[in-house]
Amino acid sequence: MSDLAPETDGERRHLRAVARGSAATLAGALLSTLAGFGLVLLVTRSVPADTAGRFFAATAVFLVALATAGLGTDTGLARFVLRDDRPDVVRRLVRVAGIPVVLVACLLALALAAWVPDTRALVWALPLAATADLCLASVRAHALFRATVVVDRIVRPGVQVVLVTLVLLLGLPGGWLGAAWAAAYVGSAVLAGRALRAVSAGGSGGAAQRAAVGPREFWSFTWPRAVARIAQVGVQRLDIVLVAWLLSPMHAAVYTVATRFVVFGQLANQAVSTVVQPRFTLILAGPPDEAPALVNRVFGVTTGWSILLAWPVYLGVAAAPAAYLGWFGPSYVTGEAVTVALVMAAGMLVAVASGPVDTLLLMTGRSGRSLANTLVALGLDVGLCLVLVPRIGIAGAAVAWVAAVVVRCVLAVLQLRSDIGLAPQLGQLLLAAALPLGCVGVPVALVALVGLSPLGWLVTCLAAGAGYAVVVWRLRARLAVDVFASGLRRRDRTLAVAA
Repeated sequence: MSDLAPETDGERRHLRAVARGSAATLAGALLSTLAGFGLVLLVTRSVPADTAGRFFAATAVFLVALATAGLGTDTGLARFVLRDDRPDVVRRLVRVAGIPVVLVACLLALALAAWVPDTRALVWALPLAATADLCLASVRAHALFRATVVVDRIVRPGVQVVLVTLVLLLGLPGGWLGAAWAAAYVGSAVLAGRALRAVSAGGSGGAAQRAAVGPREFWSFTWPRAVARIAQVGVQRLDIVLVAWLLSPMHAAVYTVATRFVVFGQLANQAVSTVVQPRFTLILAGPPDEAPALVNRVFGVTTGWSILLAWPVYLGVAAAPAAYLGWFGPSYVTGEAVTVALVMAAGMLVAVASGPVDTLLLMTGRSGRSLANTLVALGLDVGLCLVLVPRIGIAGAAVAWVAAVVVRCVLAVLQLRSDIGLAPQLGQLLLAAALPLGCVGVPVALVALVGLSPLGWLVTCLAAGAGYAVVVWRLRARLAVDVFASGLRRRDRTLAVAA
């Protein structure tokens, strides 16, 4: 049996549960990402670059504010709900988390409306978005992911595309783009609230009953995560805002286009990380003598899955960045944009290969270390942006972003190796990395040497991806892909994850 293939029934149960949840979450994330990509494509091809840049910058500010309003409660709920899922205990915990979240969201909406004029068309929806996120986080904390997939990955982005399309068809002013984008959160809040009420009607019965978590215990764990979450989204979104501020909204539009592919690879990593979070909680709450080996095995296998799913996207773009950029129009195919795409692809290959390190760090109770890592990354990102962007343009923002992401991942890896002896098997992870490189990256790069149109690039990537899928399936036992597949077919009633 291979080093990566799970060897015990416990490992297989956890991995099948991760597979079921990851497949559903990944499917929803794919639809969400396609909708987001389509939205960017629609806006960039329909309005001037300056208007598009203002819209992208405003939505970036909104998402940073939304992360701030969340106060890290998604991680706090994920850590504590499964420890005692009695309905009255869960409802009390949701109230402890929810009141500050809604209050902060309202205050932030007022502040942005007063001080950031470009956000006035959309900040009214900030309290609704924060409420929706809180409700969905509470549902996910029960290891139930269907509501998040439906509401946040399918309905909301789909409605956003429809409403923005209507604004463009009606020829309304640019400010209406933000209002249409934000209006989708009305439906999200309603649907998320209904999902939480359904879950609150009864617990899963899978957790041992303990002393109820009090506000002090909850917030002592959660507040570092609150700051870390703000910093994390800052790393993800502030580069667009800084480019718009240091250069121009037009440059922000080009930068957004050049980096949009990143989310396609991230969706696989995020799908696995979201589902594995409660798995780590259950493993670490189990027998202490079994936890280290089981954590290493689950971490290693799920990291391999992330590499297999995400690396083909980044390698496909890196192999022919100009062809990818051509989808958004000739004005977006520039030397700077090509450099940004290459730098971003290289950074994300490293980030995915590090695995769900921050998730594991949090589930071991090291929220303070996660906070420190993220603050270091944010400081590095902002500092390098301020130095590099005025000198080398949007490529400087890409270098700053990649440096921040890689440093954050490396710090978490070193801390986990020291704290819990994290040491996944490297041999099979190297195999997982070699397959997309040889089957996707190299073939697409060779074809690109003779020239590729945007459509030709897409067809070439799909053809290479089909061959890649065949190779992965032939090696499914060595890569534990067979466990992933069996997890989609088989239902384990003890550790089932709703898909």
